[in-house]
Amino acid sequence: MPRGQKLPEVLTPEEETALLDQFNKRYPTAWRNQLMIRTALKTGMRISELIGLKFEDMTPVNGGIRAHVKGGKGDKDRVLWIQSDIADEMHALAEKFGRKPTGRVFTTVKGENLDDSYLRRIIRVKGHKAICRRVHFHLLRHTALTRLYDATKDIRLVQDVAGHDDPKTTAIYAHTSAANLREGMENL
Repeated sequence: MPRGQKLPEVLTPEEETALLDQFNKRYPTAWRNQLMIRTALKTGMRISELIGLKFEDMTPVNGGIRAHVKGGKGDKDRVLWIQSDIADEMHALAEKFGRKPTGRVFTTVKGENLDDSYLRRIIRVKGHKAICRRVHFHLLRHTALTRLYDATKDIRLVQDVAGHDDPKTTAIYAHTSAANLREGMENL
């Protein structure tokens, strides 16, 4: 990690659960909002990529979904994996909104495009209510990418998922999580 650079903040599993529990999925917009946050936490997508995700860019492959993320930072494309249960919910949500699963995955009830400021506000308000600290979209991305590194120890994979050109940018995710640190040191 470059000298002087701070470690990224991440959500603990308990904080993640508390945040997701803020949404009453009986209401379609709350369900959509929770699903957007879950998708971000499982994919590490940027906010513009998440809001711009289209059904046409998702392909079923071996029990999961391959998502072609278009126009990421620097107008770059990349491929990510979306768990099949999340993809199933995306389709069910479109039906709940009275839409066919075409076009953007996440829209208003009327099928209009969402603005990223809407999602940022939802995350800030629900995050503060859930865990009494500042929660922002990039915190979700940091959490996803840190967990991916913890699970794989493959910085190149994290770099590809993150869409980073420079491995130095990705190096911040190679920090040791508190749980991994404790587990490792207990085994000394």
